[in-house]
Amino acid sequence: MPLTATATQGFELLRHTTENEVIYIPGDPGDTLTRNDQVVCTVGEGLADPAAANEGGIIGRVTDTVIMPAASQAFPLPLNDFDPVAKATADKCLVGLSVNVGKGLPIYLVTFKNHWDDTVISYTASTRAIALTTGMTADDYPNGALLYVYEGPGIGEVNVVEDYDHTGGAAELLLICHRAFKTALTSASKLIVVGGEAAASRGVGFFNKCEGADENELTVNQGADDGDYTVFLDWRDAATHLKNLRLPVIPSRWLLQA
Repeated sequence: MPLTATATQGFELLRHTTENEVIYIPGDPGDTLTRNDQVVCTVGEGLADPAAANEGGIIGRVTDTVIMPAASQAFPLPLNDFDPVAKATADKCLVGLSVNVGKGLPIYLVTFKNHWDDTVISYTASTRAIALTTGMTADDYPNGALLYVYEGPGIGEVNVVEDYDHTGGAAELLLICHRAFKTALTSASKLIVVGGEAAASRGVGFFNKCEGADENELTVNQGADDGDYTVFLDWRDAATHLKNLRLPVIPSRWLLQA
């Protein structure tokens, strides 16, 4: 049975941004993110990358230097596994960002729809590859998307889509994640992928965008590159919100992107 939403009351006020707002999001395996360096989260990647020369879309700066471990290292579980002070190997999969937003801006918690919902056929830990039952329309469509396991082995784990092969490759309906899962998925595992737009690399990830579906919901099958709302999600809250088909967002115009 597909995951169903625990509906919000429209655009619920979650909280307000704080002075020097810091949140934790994933970085690319193998990257070094150095304290006070500028960071981007481009569409199709959905995680933190060091800003390149003349690159726009800067969302904030790194608060503490971290060297991202190899992709074989699983993410810490969002609910109870992450300790930014202890800095165990799993903790280093995440980076703290001081985000370019003003103090006191409202963050809204909103139900989303028009995502992908699928059942795992098989999972290969060494390649971080998930063979899917239904798949996601075309090659590369979900790249950069948030992924949440809502049933079976791996329940509660969050990941980010690195690549997707729908047809014509070495394997079809094959989704590659940025990191291995802490618990190996099986054919009893079910998941959602936050995206659905009919274009390559339009998954919705950290600091990516989406659109309003109507007056009280979001749709994630539109606006990943230019939507009116920006995902303002801390890793530590990811499972809590995704299991209820909700996202915390701010109006995109409030994020001061250089």
